[in-house]
Amino acid sequence: MSKILVTIITGFLGSGKTTLLNALLKHPDMTDAAVIVNEFGEIGLDYDLVEGSDESVVQLENGCLCCSVKSDLIDTFRDLHLMRLSGDVPKFDRVVIETTGIADPGPVLQIILTDPLVSSCYALDAVVTTVDAINGASSLDRFPECVRQAAIAERIVLTKTDLLEGPDGQAQLGALKDRLLSINPSVDIIEAMPSQLDPSDLFGAGMFDPETKKVDLKSWLRTDAYENRPPQDPNAGVTERDQAALDYYRKFGHDPGAEHAHDPAIKSFFLVRDIPIGIETLRLFLDALSRESGPDLLRVKGIVNIAERPDTPAVIQGAQQIFHSLDWLESWPSDDKKTRIVFITHGIDQSHIEDTFDLIERIAQRTAAAAGAA
Repeated sequence: MSKILVTIITGFLGSGKTTLLNALLKHPDMTDAAVIVNEFGEIGLDYDLVEGSDESVVQLENGCLCCSVKSDLIDTFRDLHLMRLSGDVPKFDRVVIETTGIADPGPVLQIILTDPLVSSCYALDAVVTTVDAINGASSLDRFPECVRQAAIAERIVLTKTDLLEGPDGQAQLGALKDRLLSINPSVDIIEAMPSQLDPSDLFGAGMFDPETKKVDLKSWLRTDAYENRPPQDPNAGVTERDQAALDYYRKFGHDPGAEHAHDPAIKSFFLVRDIPIGIETLRLFLDALSRESGPDLLRVKGIVNIAERPDTPAVIQGAQQIFHSLDWLESWPSDDKKTRIVFITHGIDQSHIEDTFDLIERIAQRTAAAAGAA
């Protein structure tokens, strides 16, 4: 059975998520989609789209379903799937989730990737983040949630670009795009009015090509975006703007040392290995990362050449301290059989990841040698 693809639409308060979603729902290609929104979010569906409703599901005019999260998101996924199987709702082959503007999308990613019930029926396609071209730089300065939303996105939609006029406006837009690419070098940045966008412009960034149904690792991992990139400074400190953000949080009663404290140290890079990796080495490596760096692993995804199964590559995905169990592909999609793992982290630099892997590999090799000698 093919899994139902899930797209997360996130973005900071006022960045245009609801406008984008309403525009998408008017497109004929969305007729086989279900939309999940948080009841405390900004969503305000156009009344013209609503056809009928019951306690939990709204039937939209174009055939879409809209479901409010009134309990746990896992329950919402389960209920939608059961209603789909029973025929209580029209069949849908895609789910779009709109998060609240102040949400860290990491927990939503965790549920899709790692909850057994959800991941058996659903698969992550893409994270789409809206960024306000007028206030985007200020939001990135002041709110860590905004930085995280940009960091884990496959696609960023720049909104309100039509309000930036003249040379100064274009300079502001260019500076914002440069900053977003410094946070997330592999992201696609889209400049268009919501009414001009088709669902195909935003969807289809997952591991499988939606047209051919074949694995498209190059588009999924996009490691080429990192290869010619200047190395990131692992000692990047707190700037004056960062200190202003800390002062802002203190003013409103937030603990600067807690989860919401602003830290600019978003790192994005990839690990590559030419030689196949033992399954125990990979297990110990992922376990060590989860234990030592869990919440700071914003997103991890990659393909691994496992020594014990060299002809069937393993796909790994994770969000924060939780990793999805390995998925195995039937074969390598090309002659390139290198291990490549992309990391998006908060305050963890590439050298730390590389050193951790090398240490784990040495430990695994010594353990195997000792076992063989015995």
